[in-house]
Parts: sequence; C-alpha cells; structure tokens
Amino acid sequence: MNIHLEKKNKKIIIFYSSIGYGHISAAQAIKKEIHKHNSYAVIVLKDIRDFMNPLWRKIDEKLYWLVAGNCPELFDVLFQEIQMRGNSVPSLALLPNDYPDEKVFEFIQSKQPDVILSTHYGAAQVLGNLREKGKLKNIKIGWLHTDFFQGYFPRISKRIDQTFLAHSELYKMWLSAGVPSEKIITTGMPVYVPEYEYKDQKTILDKYNLTEDIPIILITSGKEGVGNYVALVKDIVAHYNGALQIVAVCGKNKKQQFLLKTLKKNLPDKIKLKIFSLLTHDDLLSLMNISDILITKAGGLTPVEAFSIGVPTILLNILSGHERENASFFARLGVAKLASNTNQAAELLQTFLFNPAEKEAICRAQKKFKENFKIEHIVRFALNDNFISCSLPGDFGAENGNPVINVNDALSQLDANSPAEVELLLSYATSQSPQRIIWENPFGHIAIRIDKTVYSANYIANPSVDSNFLQHLSLADYLYGVKPPSPSQIHTNTYGMAYGRETIGLRVAGVPAQNLTAMIAEIYRIENDFKKGIIKWDKTKFNCADVVDRILQAGGYGESNIYEKFKLPSMPLDSFEKAKKIFESDASLKTDLVAYHMVPGANADYNYCRFPLSLKQPIRSLTRTLSNSKDFLEMSISKHLVVYYGDPRVYFENLRSDFENKNAHFYNSHHYVYYKALANDLKKFFKFKKAPPKINFWKISFLKQ
Repeated sequence: MNIHLEKKNKKIIIFYSSIGYGHISAAQAIKKEIHKHNSYAVIVLKDIRDFMNPLWRKIDEKLYWLVAGNCPELFDVLFQEIQMRGNSVPSLALLPNDYPDEKVFEFIQSKQPDVILSTHYGAAQVLGNLREKGKLKNIKIGWLHTDFFQGYFPRISKRIDQTFLAHSELYKMWLSAGVPSEKIITTGMPVYVPEYEYKDQKTILDKYNLTEDIPIILITSGKEGVGNYVALVKDIVAHYNGALQIVAVCGKNKKQQFLLKTLKKNLPDKIKLKIFSLLTHDDLLSLMNISDILITKAGGLTPVEAFSIGVPTILLNILSGHERENASFFARLGVAKLASNTNQAAELLQTFLFNPAEKEAICRAQKKFKENFKIEHIVRFALNDNFISCSLPGDFGAENGNPVINVNDALSQLDANSPAEVELLLSYATSQSPQRIIWENPFGHIAIRIDKTVYSANYIANPSVDSNFLQHLSLADYLYGVKPPSPSQIHTNTYGMAYGRETIGLRVAGVPAQNLTAMIAEIYRIENDFKKGIIKWDKTKFNCADVVDRILQAGGYGESNIYEKFKLPSMPLDSFEKAKKIFESDASLKTDLVAYHMVPGANADYNYCRFPLSLKQPIRSLTRTLSNSKDFLEMSISKHLVVYYGDPRVYFENLRSDFENKNAHFYNSHHYVYYKALANDLKKFFKFKKAPPKINFWKISFLKQ
C-alpha cells in the first residue's frame, strides 16, 4: 500500500458506540491496521455514549434491548420512523440528538486530533452538525457505515469528508442518492481475524474439551444474548439424529444461561452442550474458527467475521429494523441463510450437515464477499497528509469571486422532480452581523419566476442607469450569481441571494398559457411606467410585495388587500402566503414548497439571515424573533437545494423520498401503526386471544424521539 507517511505522532480519534459489540470491534480493527503502518500514531477510542446524560444512558439502553428483544414489530416501526424522519428534515441537525454537540466539541478540542473516524452513524451525525456550524474545518472526518442498508445515511456522507462502505452494492446506492464518488469508497467491514493453523485449532478444541470428529454448532447473539436459545437447541436436537457439539455463548444474559443449564440435564448423551457467558472477542473468534456452522443474529460485524473465516452461517430473524435489512442483504448475496424461526434454523442446519454442495456454495459466496475487504483505504485516508479537508477558495461566494458549482445540474433535477411555470421566491431578511431583528429590512424580499426568468424589484434601480425596474435573471443567477447584472446591484440583496439568505420557493404547475401571457404583459407595463417616471420604488407604497401582487392579479391570481384602508405597507410574507392559498385552492394546479438554503462558508458581505417578519402577523413575528425554532412554513418544505460546509457543490434532495412513499401508510396512520405493532407483539408475547387495551403512544416520550 502506497501511503505517504511521516513518522510523527499523528493524532486520531475513533468514535464508536457501546450498544452491541460491532462498533467497537470495527474501531479496534482500524486501530490495529493504522498502527501497522504508523506505530507513532496516537489513537484514542471513545464511546460516543459517554456524552449522554448518565441516567438517561442507562434507561435508553434498557429500553433499546427491551423493545429490540421482545417487540420486533414495534422496533421495526420505530426504525422506519427514524429513517423517514432522517430523509424528510431540512437538516440532520434538527434530528433528536443524545450526544450534545458542544460536549463532543470540547472533547475534540482537548485532544487536538488531525483525523476523526467514526464507526457509528450517531457519532458521524454529530460530527456533521459541528462541521455545519463551521467547526472542525481543518480536521479530516471519516465514517464507517457498519450496516448493509441505505436509509437516510447518504445525507450524512454529504456533510463529511469520506464514507467507508462495506460492499460495492452500497456504493451504488450512495451514488444513486447523489453522493459524489470522491466522498465514498468500498472498504468492506474492517474485521480482525487471526490466521489459524491446524495446531491452533487443535489447541482451541482441547481448551474447550471439544473433538474434531463431531460437528460443532456455535450459537451466539451479541453481548445481550437476545433470542430463545432453549427453543433453538430443542429444535436442533429434534431434527438431527446424530451426535452434536453445541456451543452456546449467552453474553450477559444470565437467564439464557440458567435455562440452558436446566435443559442440559435432559439432553440425550450424544448431544454435548457447552454454555458460556460473555467471552472476549478473541475467544469468540477462536470458537468460530473451529465451528462447522454458526447460528447468530444479523448484526453488522459478527456475520462478516464468519464470512471472513468461511463458516456457513444461519441468521436468526431475532431483531427487526436494521438487522432485518442486514439479513435480507446477506441472504440476497448468498453468504448466509435466513431463518424466520428456530425450527427453520434447525432444518437449515440439517441441510448443511447432510448436503456438502450447499455448504460449498455458501463458502464460495463468502469468498467472493471478502473481495470487498480493503481496509487499506481507511488507513490511507487517516495517514495520507495530501488530503485537505474543507478546502474552499478565499473568495468563495463573494461578489466577483468563486461561485458554487453544479447549479444547473441541481436545478435540472428539481425541474424534473417538480416542474413549474410559475414560482414565488420568498427570501429571508439578511444582515452583515448577527441580529435578532434585522433592522435594515426585517421583512425580507419576494420575487416571481415565470418560465425561465425571475422578475425581482430592484429597490435601487435608477432610470438613468438601469433600463428596467425589475431584474430579469435566470433562477441560477438570482440565487447563486456572483457577477453583478448591472451597475446598481447589491450582492445577496438583489442577486446571488443564497450566499446571504434562505429562500423558500412556491412552485406552481398547470398555469394556463393565457394567464402566463397576462402576467408577462403586466411586467412590461410596470417597466414602461418606470421609464416614464410614473412609478418608483417606495417601501410603503410600492415595494417588492406590491409588484408581485400586481403581476399575480393580472394573471387572475390576486385578491384585494384588506390592509390598504389601514395604510399598512404590503409584506413579502403575507403576499407569499396569500398567493399560496389562492394557488392551492385551484384543483387544476399543482403546488410544491421548496427551499434554496443559504450557502455556508460564503464570504459575502451579507451572511446572516432571519425568517421574514410581518407587521400584520405580530404574534408570529414575535415568536420568530425570540425563537430559533422552525416556522410551520419551513416544516412544509418537500424538496431543497443545499450546499454543505466545505463543499462547493449544490445538491438537490427530495425530502419526501421514495422510502417515505413506500411507507406512506405509516405517515397516514401514525398512531394506529404504533398501536397495531405493539398489540401484535404483546399478543405473541403473552399469547393474548384479544388485543390489549388501546394506548396513546404519542404520550410516551421515547417513542416521540
């Protein structure tokens, strides 16, 4: 491996999660591999759960295993909700977070790392939050996705420098989700599996009092020992007539150990049952190496370790959610067999023992799976000093500077997904310094796009210099332009809006051609009146909202202004929402709310913004002034164009994704789905003949999170 190394104390933090053993196992494997190439590297392994409230941490872990181990349908519903929420929020920073950003940042500052790696998505999400705030600018951030499904996780990859994926199929999924190829790489799952020779195997057999002439079946299901070991052993014994050696590793589950010890007394003599509690990782790997068949759950790491060793594997459908996704992926690749219950697992075991061809086929698939194992890519990322994080030009987003890239591609994707002949563009108030109320213009701005052209009132237009009162710009220039369209322009105030403020777009499709023609005609009447000196900008009598209202009325989409008699000026927010109501009431039209987010890291003069206020909505305006929470208008956005900190590209993202569409029943009957899932789980658990009493799950706080 060609890695440019400097023999220096490169500092690396690797975050993992102690829920399950897979995340720390992967972290340890990465640490060992890095030290092979640079023994000087200072590597700190840190449990991301250390940043949780201690009391909540204990409760959270017990709740997790209670639900995961006993309520598979409810666990699956919770998993689906997390994925759909992750796909639909405007920013991942809005998702519930048990790991306070500032505490994590304080820890990172205390260690002064050159590189941060994560083997858990929650930690990667926090690192992305910090990067989004403009922190961790010069620290490389990499994340290993330790599962085998997509979910909302490609959005995490866009916020950090590098994502390491466990299989080439995942790489294709991430590309399809719009993640640039240079931000992702297939590395396989980092596993540390020693090379065992025959003499080593003999030593292991002797250590555990096992023999090589009788099949060895290893049963393990994580450190919590979830599942029904007793039922599994009983079914294995019932299906197989020969001698067997069964090794049951129960983890910290004392109940499993007790029940198995009771069962052991009643087993036939030809069945040798070995019962263990939590073993070290090395001991578990050694047992895996001498086993003929492994029966386990579908975590991200243990099955991959088995595939690496070459052990025919049966996956029990114990946990739903992410593990069900993993199991489906493994079964599709042919590297493991999936059993829906203990009886089916026993049948599959018998097939392996009596059908060598089945065993050979699964071992061939596992060998092919190992071709994805390229941990050196993670090492190269960590140790190669040529990789520069968050590299943007100094004039990025400034007037006459370097603009964002990929604008036309992103807008084309938006147009294909949400075509529209008319679009209202509501821009936030912007300022040069942080302010609760932006005194220069707290009411924001509104413009209108008709077909390909944005018409926006220029409040400093001068008839002797500007031929038009309205700017005639492409949407790309209006939002992301850096070159002044005319001499009397202010960057982020009249063009290049996204470098200094947020903009919400109301896209309208289905507007008849005659209505469009009438609106265009009105635009040219306004221009002629400006040239003749009949009209001019006036913040109270003829501002941007008045202009848009006049254009919409000409097209048949206006209504009288009830505030005129009170002599209150027109407000962009009111004009936007009034038009929204009119458009949405017309069944022949299709509307869509989109967001064009402010570009982070832009070096524009104006780069602070606040939601537009309205004198006609005092309570709402006061709320927006005092609070940083999202307005209901913002939460209704279905699609957006976004730029991530340190990356000059514009991304189109559909916040109402295919994942959500496939699970529309969940959103349409949110509480009922929770009730039904838990009712089914309880009926199975208690063998109820009737469903338990109805519960309002929305009142249970951890379900809301």
